[in-house]
Amino acid sequence: MAEPDFEAQLTRMFGQPPSFPDAALFNAEVAAKLDRGWAMRRMFIAVAGTGAGLVGAVQIFGSRFSNELAQLSKEGTHGLEAEINGGWAKLTSLVSTPASAEAVWLAAGLAVAALAFAVTRAVEDF
Repeated sequence: MAEPDFEAQLTRMFGQPPSFPDAALFNAEVAAKLDRGWAMRRMFIAVAGTGAGLVGAVQIFGSRFSNELAQLSKEGTHGLEAEINGGWAKLTSLVSTPASAEAVWLAAGLAVAALAFAVTRAVEDF
């Protein structure tokens, strides 16, 4: 059995952590490094999300107009002016026609996901 004086001495020695004179500075430096790390993560996530969104948009538009592009590539004997006029006609038809139902559902789903991420971010900040 241990002596009560020895136990009391151990309790006093190890009961509370020792205080260092630069503890406040150390805490501030650690907090600044952690904040900087989160800012970099947020930046990388934003860049990756933007890139993925662009790739998705190219894939959607590419799949919608792949038949037209294949037909344009088969008819390679046309002159440059005919190609430019055909491309301009396709571009104006693209702008004037509404998007397909799949693209609308995809955009709505992405908007819901973005809203969910924004809500969880707002909840974490409070």
